[in-house]
Amino acid sequence: MRTVSLFYKKENVTILGLSLIFLYNLRDLLFPLNYQQDDITELEPTYLESFMCAFGWGDQHPLFSGIIWTLSRIFESPEHAVSILVLFFGILTIVIFFNTLSNLFNYSYAVLGTVFLITSPIFNTYSVGLKQYNFEILTSVICLYFLQKNSKALLVKKDYIVLSVSSLFLFLLSFVNILMLFLLLLFLINKITLKQTTYFATFFASVVIFQGELISKIQRVSNGGYWDNFFINTTSGYEFFDSFYFLSQLFFKSLFPIVLHPISVFLLFISIVFVFIRNDLIVFYSLCSIFLLYVLSALKLYPLGGGRTDLLFIPFLIIIILNFFKYISETILIVKGSNSFFILAVLYLSIILLLTQPYYKNETINPILIEIENTYNSEEVAIVVTEEQSHSFLYYSKKLYGFSYKSSQTCSFESNINNLFIQRNDEKIEPIKEIQNFQEIILVGIELPNTSGQLRLITNQLIDEGYHVKDEKTYSGYLKLLYFTEG
Repeated sequence: MRTVSLFYKKENVTILGLSLIFLYNLRDLLFPLNYQQDDITELEPTYLESFMCAFGWGDQHPLFSGIIWTLSRIFESPEHAVSILVLFFGILTIVIFFNTLSNLFNYSYAVLGTVFLITSPIFNTYSVGLKQYNFEILTSVICLYFLQKNSKALLVKKDYIVLSVSSLFLFLLSFVNILMLFLLLLFLINKITLKQTTYFATFFASVVIFQGELISKIQRVSNGGYWDNFFINTTSGYEFFDSFYFLSQLFFKSLFPIVLHPISVFLLFISIVFVFIRNDLIVFYSLCSIFLLYVLSALKLYPLGGGRTDLLFIPFLIIIILNFFKYISETILIVKGSNSFFILAVLYLSIILLLTQPYYKNETINPILIEIENTYNSEEVAIVVTEEQSHSFLYYSKKLYGFSYKSSQTCSFESNINNLFIQRNDEKIEPIKEIQNFQEIILVGIELPNTSGQLRLITNQLIDEGYHVKDEKTYSGYLKLLYFTEG
């Protein structure tokens, strides 16, 4: 009894230690002065007057937007509260995943697998930001938890109630979670009675209610153009294998900060053979999840190797790799002890912490807003902001200078900065005649080195209209501030 107690104490200390290492590694990135513009888009529901408007604003993650709206009514800086929530879900993922691996393999393999997770560049990046992706990876490990629990003993009524409530909650946090949730239900279907299926009534009802939004999201991914390069090309045998291999490499890079050689991607496919040799339900579920990812990519329904879109599948990739390690070590290398994999985990963690740093895109817009403070609502100066930076511009202008944007009953809002003009993506400035009434124009945007984007599009248009650049300043994160005058 004392030995068991010490074992669990060792596991708890390890989980705590790995969680602290995870947080320490992110220490310089947490709670930035300005979150990058893509994260700030998640805060736009805070401009709306009602929870239901925010809920509807959320597109593929309505509940998440509703939570953000609620936090904005409690905290002056809701972005920090949202960040803490996202970080909390990340820690919860680490805890559940470690316990799952410990039960599936052993203590040392659990340490190694969790080290893989906490050093994943994608997991680190989206634990800092304000996106819903940590809710997605949590869904994956929760599915593993319930499947593992069911493999040891049949789930009881309480378990099904918790699972059904969790499914509803997680689906509304991110519609993409439906992939893992439905796959889990398929694995449990032969053990679920008709009475037990009624526990999932609200979950299935919510799927039906939001089927329009769900289908719309799938159509945008499939036809939107942004993800086209992340679909397996099936037009010919050569294109298939070329895209299959390339996207698999990107998928691996979502987990490993350092990929020693492109040939290492074949580790995944070699590992698949050993799934059938071991014949474990959890490992097989992981294989089916990875197979689902590749099938959806080939069907142009879900991107492969897209970074943030890989996060949902990273726990399954780790399990398949660990299963391969375990078979090789115990069958071919005849390594029965577990200390070697604990040492491997420590060495790998040390190397990653020494050689790599977690990444978060730095877009500090506050210095620009402070510089142009006196031009807000000016009758002589027009402020033009590119679409991509407009989200940060509006939010931090509101935070710094107290602007309150007008929300309507139609669940929309408009800025009360009268001289502000936002250029939509890849379009010319629509209200060019209105802008021509101003003597000076200030342009705010971003321009990465050796690129030509929205900022340059507007610059060229203004030059064609007779303006010339009086001054140009570059800020952290390649943000740009340009001054134009007539003639």
